[in-house]
Amino acid sequence: MRKQLAKVIDVVKVQDFSGTAYVERDLALIRVRAPVEKRGEVLELVAIFRGRVVDVGKTDLMIEISGAEDKLEAFLRLLSPYGVREMARTGRIALTRAARD
Repeated sequence: MRKQLAKVIDVVKVQDFSGTAYVERDLALIRVRAPVEKRGEVLELVAIFRGRVVDVGKTDLMIEISGAEDKLEAFLRLLSPYGVREMARTGRIALTRAARD
């Protein structure tokens, strides 16, 4: 773990996008309990929220989802009854929109 923390890149620049048009997203990888009998229900939620299943185990699914923070929070609330086993999130990331001619 210490080796991984040593690889963390320091913040180089922070930019305030107030008053400008920008695109903001969060990214999450979520491992959720999904036994065979409940897997269809979890897959429906993933489809509704436009996520992707990136790993399948005997009793778990790993899901990748991106979008606005409130979208991710809503998705997590709906997944919680199934049992979220593990999660990693980026936090908010953003870039300004391209100029429109």
